[in-house]
Amino acid sequence: MIVKEFNIEDIKLRYLVGINQIEIDLNQNSEFYNVDNEEQTLNNFFRLVEHFQDKNGNSMVQFIKDTYILNQDHIFKVCYFLQKAFFYGMNISSKKNIEFLLYLSVNRQINKGIEAFGIDYFDLSEGKLTVCIISPINNLNGINNELLQVLNAHEVELTINNLSIEKYRRIKGFFEISDNQIRSVLNSYGINSIDVKESEINLNYSFLALQDLIFEKMALLNLEKTRIN
Repeated sequence: MIVKEFNIEDIKLRYLVGINQIEIDLNQNSEFYNVDNEEQTLNNFFRLVEHFQDKNGNSMVQFIKDTYILNQDHIFKVCYFLQKAFFYGMNISSKKNIEFLLYLSVNRQINKGIEAFGIDYFDLSEGKLTVCIISPINNLNGINNELLQVLNAHEVELTINNLSIEKYRRIKGFFEISDNQIRSVLNSYGINSIDVKESEINLNYSFLALQDLIFEKMALLNLEKTRIN
């Protein structure tokens, strides 16, 4: 599990974020697994996680689909905007878990955030899940260990920071970022690329440019103050 502490000095807000990837086996989780009803299995899983989250007070536990997750910094930045939104009362949703998905998708539509980043029965049946934990106190390892025990799960290799051209193109397409936008950011780095595809040879720069543009979209979403209950 990756754990990082953050301090937002201007509002004196301290919090910690943990990112982990775990593997579960539905057949070993009779507490929420209903072999005859996929929807019921998913609902049981969500209720179990919600109960676990309530038990841990001010902490947030959110399982996410990582198809469009760029890297760990993508999640860290979402947590930053989430914390500031609730501190200033600028949150779009009244629930932190939903707000988290909205910032991941940089979209005000709850359905889009859930569809793109929320887990479904297929994810459960596949077994490998990504989870983000946010807490105001240093209890992430304890929460993580208890979560593994409750779900009868184990940690697996964290892959969200892996780079590939396929991943770059998939995420760029989801966030509707154009080659011209990427080229403009690359030029600001001092990389003169006539053809953006040529820059994909250096994935580090391509991912950095994509990250800058996604973060810009998050900042714009943060400025919208109308709440959705």
